[in-house]
Amino acid sequence: MVNTSSRRGRLTASAAAALLTSLTLGVAGCGQATAPNPSSSASATIPGPTTAPQAAGAAPPSSAAPTLVSPSSTPAATPSPAQAAQPQVQGQILPASAPVTLSIPDLGVTTELMTLGRDANGEAEVPPGEAGSPAGWYKFSPTPGELGPSVILGHVNTTTAPEGVFYGLHELSEGQQFSVTRADGTVAVFAVDRSEVFNKDAFPTLAVYGNTDRAEIRLITCGGYEPSTGEFTENTVVYGHLLSSHTG
Repeated sequence: MVNTSSRRGRLTASAAAALLTSLTLGVAGCGQATAPNPSSSASATIPGPTTAPQAAGAAPPSSAAPTLVSPSSTPAATPSPAQAAQPQVQGQILPASAPVTLSIPDLGVTTELMTLGRDANGEAEVPPGEAGSPAGWYKFSPTPGELGPSVILGHVNTTTAPEGVFYGLHELSEGQQFSVTRADGTVAVFAVDRSEVFNKDAFPTLAVYGNTDRAEIRLITCGGYEPSTGEFTENTVVYGHLLSSHTG
């Protein structure tokens, strides 16, 4: 874990399937984007050391398009026998059903969910960068409520505005709840386990995307805007698990 400064300037990181069968998930660098107003620095506690907040006036031009992080299509390293072993299932597990909307009441967020696949280069697709763009579910991860870590990506800033759909993602803390409405009419309710910030060059692939023994979810974005290079150097991951489900 690395410094967590400039948490307001966050973009979406990419993700991969729970079993790590097809992608190497070391996280690459984030490109330039519209950085939010430094005066609205985060006050939420996120694990790991912190440094001074980003200096005022460090935002890149608002016309710069958000360039999101994508995993490589290179096959992942073969996991050890212990990593490859199927864990004993814990808690409720739902059948597969594509997600439709994501609601995070504590952030005042309700967003439709687009389905994200891979582009022509074999990298994960990402949502559009324009203002008002929704978050997206990466279809090569489990659907929310299935066994394993489902992955949802969303911008926190845009090409024209400093606030995107995941602008306040870093403010989520342990125990807070959010929900995903699925195509089969069920609403999967998740509880936040923790939020972590990683340097993009030291992204813990297996810990974030590896097998789990219950239905989990990852909400992912990136940040750590570095004004000297115009790059984002960190990734934020909010971890959650399925708490309950009901019919919408």
